[in-house]
Amino acid sequence: MTTETSAATSAAITPDEGITLQRMARAGGYRGPNDGVPGPNTWRGIQHLVTGYGYTGAIDGLPGPNTWKAVQRLAAKGGYTGPIDGDLGAASWKGVQTVLTGFGYAHPIDGIPGPATNTAFQVLGRIGGYFGPYDGVLGPHSWRGIQTVLAGAGYTGPADGVPGPNTWKALQRIARRGGYAGPIDGVPGPNTYAGLAALLVRSEHD
Repeated sequence: MTTETSAATSAAITPDEGITLQRMARAGGYRGPNDGVPGPNTWRGIQHLVTGYGYTGAIDGLPGPNTWKAVQRLAAKGGYTGPIDGDLGAASWKGVQTVLTGFGYAHPIDGIPGPATNTAFQVLGRIGGYFGPYDGVLGPHSWRGIQTVLAGAGYTGPADGVPGPNTWKALQRIARRGGYAGPIDGVPGPNTYAGLAALLVRSEHD
């Protein structure tokens, strides 16, 4: 995709669509405002999100060492600088809680995971296909959604803040978890955004 085409595509994004993208980008480290105007920082967050966080285990709903290492990579987006060893301590959880503020976590960044942290995890897991309640109880369905997010969505381009076909194709793969049934062609339309927005709805039932 040329810079001119990329700019034209970005210009066609409505404010509501831009906010949807910015909310999703928070899982990839975006810390800017939800102002509906996605710029390079939003797109870098999106690109990091769809690249994933290095999870290579089975998407089986059973968190093991690979899941926890991937959670620490997610925590790094929230300021965690410790080792990626799968042993989550308070520093790891503070990083995770910082990232989860973009997914409804509004409690102290105290490094002590509890129901509020788990509820925000479930909101993040919705991007990966979790459609259960936001009850703060992480079961196999919640973990499968989280593991899917950590595994990524197939983006193979650079995290350069410039959306191209690979970025859009990865977003369309994520949008399928929200009901998008169109082609994976890298050309987003209203149905792509509707699928993405459906994953961010804060409701008890799909």
